[in-house]
Amino acid sequence: MKVKKRKKIVFVCTGNTCRSPMAEMILRKRVAEIPLVGLEICSAGTHVKQGDTLNEKAVQTLQEKGFTKIVHTPKQIDKTLIQESLAMICMTDKQRELLMELRWQALREAGEEEIENNVYSFSELTGYEILDPYGKDLDCYHYVFELLNGGMNAVVEKILPPSVQKKFAPKPPRQTKPKQQKTSKSSTTTKSTRNTKKTAKKTGNTVKTAKQSKSVKNTAKKDEKNSANA
Repeated sequence: MKVKKRKKIVFVCTGNTCRSPMAEMILRKRVAEIPLVGLEICSAGTHVKQGDTLNEKAVQTLQEKGFTKIVHTPKQIDKTLIQESLAMICMTDKQRELLMELRWQALREAGEEEIENNVYSFSELTGYEILDPYGKDLDCYHYVFELLNGGMNAVVEKILPPSVQKKFAPKPPRQTKPKQQKTSKSSTTTKSTRNTKKTAKKTGNTVKTAKQSKSVKNTAKKDEKNSANA
């Protein structure tokens, strides 16, 4: 089976309504600042409920932190997303264990059993887990945001080292060379021949003029000589 191109970084939590969407938007902003192109930052949940939306307190927190474009629909992690992921980052160690099992099942079905592990927990990268703020007050959401934002440098260092960033670096614009006017060989030869003929004609006229001048001088000398004899 053809291996899918891995170009997604996926943050994973339970319902995909609080933690992972905030992490997604924080990293997306960082990636835009680097900048990287062709790399998709997204999020998903292990137990998404149909009809759920982004938590209102998560929205308010993001707005207060300067995020303006906040569009998100919770989605369930699936085999396709797993196969297309460059890395998957879970909010807790328990979620990582669950996702590891889902990953191996998806890869076996796709015939990719030897693929290097790309599932991490936030604590592996930063030293601490991100616990669920659902049902807590707004201050708790602010605290979770600060934990996510504060650990994102470590996430970038591990998940997006220079070797990976190079693959997604924007390509420099192509420099267009000015078009040179093509001159055909026959055209050049014809032009050269014309120039040669012009030069020859000019030379011929010069020689002819010189002969005429010499003839006039000779005639004048004869007339002078005849006049003297007379």
